[in-house]
Amino acid sequence: MVEISHDDVQMLLDHPKGQGMIVSCYADTSVREGFERRWAPRLKQEAAAVERRLAGDAQALDRFARDLAIVQDALKDPAVARARGMAVFSASAQGLFRAFALGVPVPDRLVLDEAPYLVPLLEAMHRQHRYLVVLTDTHHGQLHEAAWGRTHLLQELSADVPRHQHSAGERWGKQQATIARHREDVVLHYCKALARAIEDLWPTAPFRGLIVLGDLRTVETMCAALPVAIAERIVHRGRYSWATGTPTVDATVHDILDAARRDHDARLVAECDRRLREHYLIAAGPQEVVNALWNGQVGYPGYLVLEPDPGLTAAKCRTCASVFTTPHERCPACRGACERVNLWQEILLFASRHHVPAHTVERHPVLGVHGGIAAVLSRAEPWVPAPAGAAKAQ
Repeated sequence: MVEISHDDVQMLLDHPKGQGMIVSCYADTSVREGFERRWAPRLKQEAAAVERRLAGDAQALDRFARDLAIVQDALKDPAVARARGMAVFSASAQGLFRAFALGVPVPDRLVLDEAPYLVPLLEAMHRQHRYLVVLTDTHHGQLHEAAWGRTHLLQELSADVPRHQHSAGERWGKQQATIARHREDVVLHYCKALARAIEDLWPTAPFRGLIVLGDLRTVETMCAALPVAIAERIVHRGRYSWATGTPTVDATVHDILDAARRDHDARLVAECDRRLREHYLIAAGPQEVVNALWNGQVGYPGYLVLEPDPGLTAAKCRTCASVFTTPHERCPACRGACERVNLWQEILLFASRHHVPAHTVERHPVLGVHGGIAAVLSRAEPWVPAPAGAAKAQ
């Protein structure tokens, strides 16, 4: 999968409003079997709801039908088979068409509006985390960069390790011991070389964690040779067999990444719960989070934690770009005209522009009582320096 960039999102945002409606379509393609059987009825239901909304406007219905056909064709593209989610935007009358093959699942959704609906795309962009994956046995290793939806081979290493020798009498037993010691030395040197290769690659990308798979004894020896700062970032160790030839890592790695994501999200919610109970460097609730973001209190090492988009409408000033969670025709700050916007979309866009990490998690009572959103703060007030280690759970 090609990573989604802020430029991709900005291109959609820059599309001028007032020139017609845009179809935004999201499809969860993570379940290969039955995708079309499951998605087709959902697409039909949502399309029918849009058509009822447009009833009486023959021209709008015709434009929607053309864009819907374009979306359906895009979902039949071979790229869908390699994606875990699809995002498609179409406004054929305006010359707009963009399709993104995503590395993460997205909820099935069809939206028709004057502006593109970007919340699932922004959530997917924030989920684009890289992991370094090591596959190894006693003499051969591969280093992969992995993210949801893709793996990429970075480097291979190998060593000429002697085979195990079987004892055949006293003399052969002594020779076997000598060969075994030599074999252990070669394997140890290989493990150290593999650890050095990991150490060299680690700074080349913002890896969130390390996944180590293979022969468990070799894995343990190699991990012991890693610098402590990298060894602490291991999110999974497990067996992996090379017996059937070079393995396809995607399925195994993606299962591990899904488990790592669930564990990561659980730790985020637990950290929010702790801070809420201790009243320590946290903002909870839509307007409180908006205030903290716009006041610069959620810069590094702060971050956002959000439940899935509840569809809340906010007011955004067209002059000063202030956002308010209650309706306003005029901005209370500068008296500029306000427009209606999707609150989650504005928050995620702000986070993307200002490099604030944002994490969408499953619905949870800890967040639910606060409107589904919280922000771990880097500073108590805009003018206060961020304390060391203020947001370790990120």
